[in-house]
Amino acid sequence: MVNKLIIDIQTDLRNVVELYKAKPYLPFWGELYSVLQRLKKLDKESKSQILLYQTENSLQVFYNPIDGRFFIELPGFNILLTQEEFIDSILEGRFWPK
Repeated sequence: MVNKLIIDIQTDLRNVVELYKAKPYLPFWGELYSVLQRLKKLDKESKSQILLYQTENSLQVFYNPIDGRFFIELPGFNILLTQEEFIDSILEGRFWPK
């Protein structure tokens, strides 16, 4: 059940980013927030890191349900972001899915 929810969230996140790429003049902050809020519901069910996607630059983006932050895995270090910082980064064109 948890795996299906994660796959649905991954798909929805990619779809919203694709729509934003096609129509960047429309407001997408709320849609991204809504999709990512669903990850918080997994907190009680999953304690391991969740791979969300791989970026266009082949970086891996994870969600950590223990502290509720997103992190981007870089060689030698990780970038940790709150939900709001992560959404802002996506809308600024950083960390887009492949």
